[in-house]
Amino acid sequence: MWARWEKWLRGREWLVLILIGVVVIRIPTLFEPYWYGDEGIYLTVGQAMRQGVKLYRQIHDNKPPLLYLVSALAGGSLFWFRFLAGAWNVATVVVFAGTFDIIFGKENRSWKYGAIITFGLITNLPLLEGNIANAENFFLLPVLAAFAILGKERITSAGIWWAGILIGLGALFKVPALLEAGVWPIYWLIETLNKKLGWGDWWKRCIILGLAALLPLILTVGYYQFTGSGTNYLSAIVGQNISYLSTWKEGGAGGGIFGVKGRAAVAVVLIAGIVVVNKRLKKQAIIVGTWWIVTLFAALLSGRPYPHYLLQMAGVLTCGAVILASGKRWERGLVAILIVVFAGAITFFRFWVYPVAGYYLNFAKWVIGRQTKQEYFAWFGPGVLRNYRISGIIAAGSKPSDRIFVWGDEPMIYALTRRLPATKYMAKYHVESFAAQDRTIEEVESNNPRYIVTFSDMRELPGLAQLILSKYLLEEKVDDVRIYRQMVGLTYIPIMR
Repeated sequence: MWARWEKWLRGREWLVLILIGVVVIRIPTLFEPYWYGDEGIYLTVGQAMRQGVKLYRQIHDNKPPLLYLVSALAGGSLFWFRFLAGAWNVATVVVFAGTFDIIFGKENRSWKYGAIITFGLITNLPLLEGNIANAENFFLLPVLAAFAILGKERITSAGIWWAGILIGLGALFKVPALLEAGVWPIYWLIETLNKKLGWGDWWKRCIILGLAALLPLILTVGYYQFTGSGTNYLSAIVGQNISYLSTWKEGGAGGGIFGVKGRAAVAVVLIAGIVVVNKRLKKQAIIVGTWWIVTLFAALLSGRPYPHYLLQMAGVLTCGAVILASGKRWERGLVAILIVVFAGAITFFRFWVYPVAGYYLNFAKWVIGRQTKQEYFAWFGPGVLRNYRISGIIAAGSKPSDRIFVWGDEPMIYALTRRLPATKYMAKYHVESFAAQDRTIEEVESNNPRYIVTFSDMRELPGLAQLILSKYLLEEKVDDVRIYRQMVGLTYIPIMR
């Protein structure tokens, strides 16, 4: 056993050191408070699945199932969810190293470890939410593995099939991963135009890759149809995501070249440019250039400025930097143009980033005793300590089997208390986006939550104020948040502390 490890390690000492560095910079992620709203949703769904709640039919989020299965495997615990994300990322860095070798071959080997370090930093530092267990941090691995297969000089139909399956598995974390399958028909088209591949082979490869990439999604549709949640599943990952694309208005996104159609047109023009000048480009420049355009389009699909969307580009940004530093004139020119497009897009859509130095300084000050745990938690946002206080009140006054209802955009209350929501939709923005006010108040009335917590104006959910007036009493007010506890019979029983 040790002999095998010794053989694998030979010549990979630098990679091992990089992986150790990745583990070190991820350590603070295990000790963060419950603060990131989307993780609150993932954790709550994971907790619900472990208790037999039907995903998509009885509890909602708009992603395919694999991310929630990881959360369920973690027991709905933030620590273990982040631990799994960290272990997964270590494997992703290893896969990226292999993919880099396949794409660049023996060329650019001198840049390899710099590229791996850069990739590790992009996908782990909080700058682009690399510290968060978002879907992008999970689907990078299968997609990069697929690219390692598809980038080989000689590729079989079986290889294309399994690469498609890997991309399809990536799409089961988040659908935009599926778009990356589109890189290869374009590359094969260029090969065909250059007489290196026949048109019959082009069609064959495209069909195999397309069917394989769609197969995991098709199988999940069949599974949820069989279990009675098929319509809900399709609505969540297709119908409701389409409406999601149309609800963001910040920055004026949505008109001209900045609308979805406009962005698609720009992508087509850029890809056409690569096709036209392909004879001046090496294989890796064609692949990286096309990959860059496809992943940038995927990252901008919703028009929202969330930094974790850019993690989908981590691999191609790193490879592009290598070409910019070491490629020939036309290749450097191509990457330079793509960098300008990228910079323009993130500027227009107002992507924000998170502090890096402050993040690690905050952790270090807590570890060495320069600040309290409360001060450490407070750094992550003004609502963190408030949410912990609210969750403590609810946990003390309820049983694990009790349901609660939070009217507002703070799903982390469910995850912190480990109490399931009384409704299908966990966040106010879900209720409003899907016009589910009537359904939501009906579920609140029928499920009798032990606690109702109001962050927002109750008038925004018709019927909520009347329900609280008839069945609940105000137990405590934390800042501007009201915590109502259900009355038992006609008598309100106070909590003994």
